[in-house]
Amino acid sequence: MQYDWFQVNFLGCFLNLNLEFKTKLNHKQYSLSEPSVTPRVLHHWHQTGVITDRRAKGKGWSKFSFTELVWIKLIIRLREFGLSLDKIKIGKEDLSKYAAEDAGSTFPLLDFYLLYVRSYKHPVNLRVFEDGHLLIGRETELFAQNNYDQKAKDFIHINFNALVKTVLQNEGATYLLDPRAEVQQQLQRALASNTIQTKRIVFEGHDQVINKAFLNG
Repeated sequence: MQYDWFQVNFLGCFLNLNLEFKTKLNHKQYSLSEPSVTPRVLHHWHQTGVITDRRAKGKGWSKFSFTELVWIKLIIRLREFGLSLDKIKIGKEDLSKYAAEDAGSTFPLLDFYLLYVRSYKHPVNLRVFEDGHLLIGRETELFAQNNYDQKAKDFIHINFNALVKTVLQNEGATYLLDPRAEVQQQLQRALASNTIQTKRIVFEGHDQVINKAFLNG
């Protein structure tokens, strides 16, 4: 039986787990800081359904979750490519199609890949087609989907890792940082001196040599 990475990890695990990380991703704590998205634009997007208006009676300032900010950044990119709001709404429906199975998440697919890019350095990409439909995944899954669908048309390719990094830098959501990043930064500072070339640490009974080559990957 062929191993289906997405089915096992997303459908089999992620949708059924009550993760603290998922709760943080969907906590509405951020104000929108995109200069191009004025209140008038935001209101128009509410009306067209590309974002959901959850304000009481549609009034007051909106607060967004980190996942929603990623979606808004994606809307901006797709508008720059010339996609209409009607087509972008189709993409929204693709990303939120599992929401009925995950009460705590508006975009379970985005949450899943946000967790993935936080934990691994493997690339995740978006393919957006002319009709507005989109696919998100690792290149392995996207390549397999293309081979399966022989009628696949041209698409817009968006680097999801880079898009998330931009939002992360704008908002300073430290809980999304790789948990190893702080340790790596401390080691880099320790090795900043030219007089220190190598450090040796013991981790779970095994020696690990930490030098500049190791830290640079």
